[in-house]
Amino acid sequence: MLRELLNASPAVWISDVESNFIPRFTREIARYGDLGRFEHFARLAEALEGTRAFWHWERRGVRPDRRRWFEACPRHDWPGVLTGLFRTVFPLEMPGDARSWDTVIWGDKTPLYMIEMPLLARLFPRARFIHIVRDPRDCALSSEQAWGNSLLRTAQEWADRVRICRRDGAALGPERYLELRYEDLLADVAGTHGRTCGFLGIPVPAEPGRLARVPENVGAARGETRVVADNQRKWQRRMAPHMRRRFESVCGDLLDALGYEREYPDIDRWRVSTARMRAYRLRDAWRQAQFRRRELGGWLASLGFLLTRRERI
Repeated sequence: MLRELLNASPAVWISDVESNFIPRFTREIARYGDLGRFEHFARLAEALEGTRAFWHWERRGVRPDRRRWFEACPRHDWPGVLTGLFRTVFPLEMPGDARSWDTVIWGDKTPLYMIEMPLLARLFPRARFIHIVRDPRDCALSSEQAWGNSLLRTAQEWADRVRICRRDGAALGPERYLELRYEDLLADVAGTHGRTCGFLGIPVPAEPGRLARVPENVGAARGETRVVADNQRKWQRRMAPHMRRRFESVCGDLLDALGYEREYPDIDRWRVSTARMRAYRLRDAWRQAQFRRRELGGWLASLGFLLTRRERI
């Protein structure tokens, strides 16, 4: 949602596709050699073309030409190659858009990057980071509805990632890191979006609640073109009391720090075991395979997506 609120501004472009591959390739980039030599660049491009991001771009008809991509790089180091990639994708993803690349702030909305901010901050010293955090109980219910993900797996991963993100964001400082609550955005779109635009140094759009594109094709907000103000506090109606209690044992300190209400303020802290998390991930992988089978039209395509295009963060 926040991506498409920002995309409604003529000053911003964020791809419809989550990249996911940047941390993995940052750690492996030395194996590709001098990226100023086209044959080395082409070997890297071929590897990147096997990632999920390129799979999603391909489904949208976005096929970056390697030569154009090479020529679009401001420098032929890894950050320059990434910039060149997004510069090449921009006109393909936004055909007919009259804006030139030099007039937009480009970005990447990939939720897992919340645990990779130090790496990304080193790659892009001028980058700024916006972390939108949602009540984990509603977050888990949304994930369960959309993908069938296990509630306690979401609770533990949410807690671990949010702790890392807030720690690293504090180290970056307020000039490079902004934290927003999803619920505050729903309650006051103009005010909260105004903070976001101020952080980025861009004008507030005339219609701050308008979304540039439909951001969701699953879940309660699928198909919406404006902010859905009542898409919150569903945990009070839909989550069983024993599960609400368990959530507070996993996430309670963060609920307090972020200003979310609690029902069990004195409950002891608890962590989902490693073995249990593995079991949840296996079960959720099966559910994801079933979802992709329906989406892609068969088991072979589903397993190919999940196995051969899996990203390691």
